[in-house]
Amino acid sequence: MKRYSFLLACLALLGSAGKSFAQNEVDALRYSRTDIGGTARTMGLGGANVALGGDAGNLSSNPAGLGLFRRSEITVSAGVNVNEVNSAVYGSASTNSRNNLNIPGFSAVFSTRKADDEEGDWRSSSFGLGYTRLNNFNQRSFYRATGGEENLKFGEYAAQRANAFGLPVNSIQELAYETYLIDEDNEGFFSPYWVESNVFQENIESTGSQNQWDFAYGASFRDKFFIGASLGLTTVRFKQTRIYSEEGPASNITDLTLRDELTTEGNGISLRVGAIYRPSDALRLGFSVQSPTWYRLIDQFNTTLAVNYNQAPEEGASLNQFFPSELGEYEYKLSTPFKANAGAAFFLGKNGFITADVEYVDYSSARLDADDSFQTENQNIQNVYDKALNFRLGAEARLNIFRLRAGYALHGDPFKDSEVNQAKSFYTAGFGIRQNNFFIDGALVYSKYNSVYSPYVNYEVNNQNSEFYNLLVPTVTNKHANTNFVATVGWNF
Repeated sequence: MKRYSFLLACLALLGSAGKSFAQNEVDALRYSRTDIGGTARTMGLGGANVALGGDAGNLSSNPAGLGLFRRSEITVSAGVNVNEVNSAVYGSASTNSRNNLNIPGFSAVFSTRKADDEEGDWRSSSFGLGYTRLNNFNQRSFYRATGGEENLKFGEYAAQRANAFGLPVNSIQELAYETYLIDEDNEGFFSPYWVESNVFQENIESTGSQNQWDFAYGASFRDKFFIGASLGLTTVRFKQTRIYSEEGPASNITDLTLRDELTTEGNGISLRVGAIYRPSDALRLGFSVQSPTWYRLIDQFNTTLAVNYNQAPEEGASLNQFFPSELGEYEYKLSTPFKANAGAAFFLGKNGFITADVEYVDYSSARLDADDSFQTENQNIQNVYDKALNFRLGAEARLNIFRLRAGYALHGDPFKDSEVNQAKSFYTAGFGIRQNNFFIDGALVYSKYNSVYSPYVNYEVNNQNSEFYNLLVPTVTNKHANTNFVATVGWNF
């Protein structure tokens, strides 16, 4: 059962259209697990800026950092992202990639500060508005392999679903039945038409992003204690197209192709509060907490199945069968986990600094909600996911007007019983040039992680005709590598 639950949650599975098509624990993780974001300065430091302050990257990490601004600032960032996925199944390996240009962020911070000879404990305050890319969904993967008789085929999977759930409208099993891929006997038992060895492959392409608008305020108390709060408005657009196909060397079926498309759009809202304490010029300590992000999402989806025969599956039937599902739409809610961050920054005079953060996230606390019940999906979230710690470390060297940066981050594995370590590692480097009223920063971020994917699951159904219920499910191991270059230009005034 652990392995079944693990595979179920690794990536979106081919399933019935309708409510169960996409709204499950996979969505909860997709929008709960975010990457390193912010300005090129923040990204060059491995994302470690909770205690640092004075950077627009604090808008989405610790708004107390706005209290350290001494002047107003505007920044604009641009980036190039290169994503590569290496997929392996049954000893066969394939590599695919996708590149894209993007605008990962921009910000405006308006700061007011009292003169040094002016009395008052509250020394400065800043209001900030920022846009930050939390996730880049642009990715393309491909795998191809040969499965033997012991391998579960798509027709067998569709028959399993039909025996378990019947033939609901717009379901995978209805598509298989309408294209003669499965058949029903006099006792109501469904069996597959095709059970021989086969060559199977799948192309999966996703696009879109998860972005956040932050409205933040930070203030300085005696230049020792800094507090801040922010309101985050998150937007989501995710589109995925999957094309799964099988072809057989010896069968009345020459090939089949299943194509499904999913588009998710929506908005979310969250709150964040934070504080930074500076006991001395050499040390800063930071802390921030973020509420769950409460999303309202809308999925649109459709599926088609095409099956081509070299002899008619039934008298009078066409050799080329095609059946589409109706375009579906479903609205639901999602709350992502609460997050807590703590950090410290150590300053080496005017020569630079070292900064480190730790973030706590309980992925099992995410919840789906709608007018009807998500009890099964939410139970899967609790069973499959776990608490995780994300560590970030960064350093900056100051050489006159130049800045050199390096960082490392490790985002913990969100899975409870994972047979493959799915932690994410980030290696970062950066540079900067500082002038009186102008600055430019660049950062290179290389990240890698593993994931596991199965195109379908094996339904354990008690039935006297269960010869194809104990077959092997193809398990695809993916190795992801992502290279991201970001440049930020800023003006002080």
